[in-house]
Order: sequence, then C-alpha cells, then structure tokens
Amino acid sequence: MSFEKALREMIRRELESQLGPLQKSIVQLERGLSSLQSLRDVTGRLAPLLGQRAREAVLRRAQEQATPPRAEPTRAPAAAPARKGKGKGKAPAAAPAPAERACAVMGCKRPARSKGYCSAHYQKLRLLIRTNRRPADWVDDAAPNSAKDVKLPRGRAAARERQPEPAAAPKEPPKPKAWVRKKGGAKMVSLH
Repeated sequence: MSFEKALREMIRRELESQLGPLQKSIVQLERGLSSLQSLRDVTGRLAPLLGQRAREAVLRRAQEQATPPRAEPTRAPAAAPARKGKGKGKAPAAAPAPAERACAVMGCKRPARSKGYCSAHYQKLRLLIRTNRRPADWVDDAAPNSAKDVKLPRGRAAARERQPEPAAAPKEPPKPKAWVRKKGGAKMVSLH
C-alpha cells in the first residue's frame, strides 16, 4: 500500500506542476473576457451616435472579437452566382442603401461606384470612350438616373461596324519588278 500511495503522490505532484501554468492562463483569460464584454457593451451604447456604415463596422469587429480564436467565424450563406445568359436566372439587383448614390443610367438600381456609374455601366462607359461612341448625356459624375442606356450591337453586326471599309482596288496593274531575257529572243519577259 505504501508503494501505491507514494506513486499516487508522485503523479499528483507532477500533474500539479505541469497544469499550474495552464490554470493561471485560464484565470487570466476569464478576466480578459469580462473586460472585453464591458467594452462590447460600451460600443453598443455608442453605436447610435455613429453613421450606418461605421455602426456596421463596429458591430462586425465586436462579433469577430467575440468568436474564440480556434473557431472559424460564422458567415452568412453566399448568394448563388448569377448565371450568364439572356436574363435567365439573374437575381434582381437590390436597391441601394439610402446613403448610397444610385447609378446614373436610367432604370439601374445598383449603387454608383465610379464617376457616378455602377461597375457594369462604368465598364460600358470605358468601352464607349475607347471606341469614340460616348453619348452626350454620359458625362462624368452624372446625376442618378440621368443618362439613357445605350444598346451596343453584338455579334456580326458589331464586327461589321468595327471593320474598316476595304480599300479600292488599284486601277493599273502593278509594274513588274524583275525582267529576264529569253534565250534567243530580243525581248525582256517579266517573271510575274
């Protein structure tokens, strides 16, 4: 029995020496979590004073800090990507938030990103500028819903529109560049 008692005592001391620092760390983490919760409460009380975007950013940061370091942050399910096609399967564009400015193209409900246009219409604006087809109402920093949408030709019509007209055929045949004298003949003959 004494051997068993001594073995148990030795194992207990070894476990205490190994688990002691871990217990101290756990106590410190619990103190830190209580102060973190009080900070979250303060930011929650101050959130009404901030703008909409700043409020969302503060709440997002608080949620990220609230998640334990080992756990992955939970994310909202991603929307299914829109399929490319002729209008089939596309989700309707969400109306912009009241603080955001709408796209300059009439009927477009997406928020403006650059020069008063949404990302899709900005790319169309770049194409129109590059091909010298920019309409007069497609100005930089246009007012929301002020520019008419432009339908661009596609396929063969677009290719024909972009191709330069063929050059007219020359009236005279080109002059030969090399001459050879035939054996026994007095005339020069063209190689072409």
